[in-house]
Amino acid sequence: MPDSQTATMVASLPAALSAEERIRVLEDRCLTLETQLSSVGNSQSDLRAEMRQEIASLRSEIEALAKSMESSNRQINGKLDRLFGARAVVTAAITLLTSILGSGVVHLVVSIGK
Repeated sequence: MPDSQTATMVASLPAALSAEERIRVLEDRCLTLETQLSSVGNSQSDLRAEMRQEIASLRSEIEALAKSMESSNRQINGKLDRLFGARAVVTAAITLLTSILGSGVVHLVVSIGK
């Protein structure tokens, strides 16, 4: 299968598949081709070369997907860290404000009670 057929196969994977599922499908395809390659005789050198090219193409597609997935995960984790940090600051500010207001109310009640 030449590179154009690999690209067609990758493009035909359902869009609903996650990157991990796409990687798993591509790895399965690689293993299948590697198994078939081991059974192809040395006399069929053209087929062997074509299969090696297909396997290399699939491996590079897997690496690209893995890098993309890793980059996305880093971005998501960074955004989550900022979100949780902001949430902690807001929570601390609300706690401080409530404490100050609570102390003020207690002081007011004690002052009025005297």
